[in-house]
Amino acid sequence: MAMQTVTAYVCMEYRYKKDYSAQEWTPMIWGFKPNDEPQRVFLLEQEVSIDVPDDFNPIPQQVAALEAEKVKALKEYQASVAQINERLSKLLAITHEA
Repeated sequence: MAMQTVTAYVCMEYRYKKDYSAQEWTPMIWGFKPNDEPQRVFLLEQEVSIDVPDDFNPIPQQVAALEAEKVKALKEYQASVAQINERLSKLLAITHEA
């Protein structure tokens, strides 16, 4: 395994609990230093060392993400074409009624 060190930025965010019963301050880790906002404040910068497996291969996960993106794009495209077809049908129906 190869050891890599990254910088993590820890913030506190005012978020809803998992059961949505109330809000509470929760630590969140970011890969960049976000700006302070009313619901989020910067807490600290922390170096984190991680072991990356020697056989790490991101390609299968990238392929899966692209396949999911393709499915989503196809669904959006099909919905758009269906809307256009519906509008065309309505316009053609109007011209045949006249």
